[in-house]
Amino acid sequence: METVGKRIRYARKINQLTLTEVKILTGLSTGNLSDLENDKFMPSANALISFREVFKIHIDWILTGESPMNLSKGDTVKEAPSLYLTEEEKAFIETYRTLDEEKRRDIQGFIKVSLS
Repeated sequence: METVGKRIRYARKINQLTLTEVKILTGLSTGNLSDLENDKFMPSANALISFREVFKIHIDWILTGESPMNLSKGDTVKEAPSLYLTEEEKAFIETYRTLDEEKRRDIQGFIKVSLS
């Protein structure tokens, strides 16, 4: 994957997340996420931090496609980025996907209120 946008899309898809789900988890708009994935602009520092937390990957990998040179204490070198969701996150997403559109909007509203 030669671009930042392609790596972001790859990380999202490997985690089996839709743009709407990433929007909920990061606070970024669906339009901005789409533009990022299509390489229309580079992600902000806040977006990079959100991607690191949601996708469990190194920011260096997002930006360069390579493993980071300097690892933090406790990090290990891996062939590929660590891309995973916890079992609790997977269960939440699977449950969320079964809801109708109105219930999804309710949950999105609750999350926004909780974050503010």
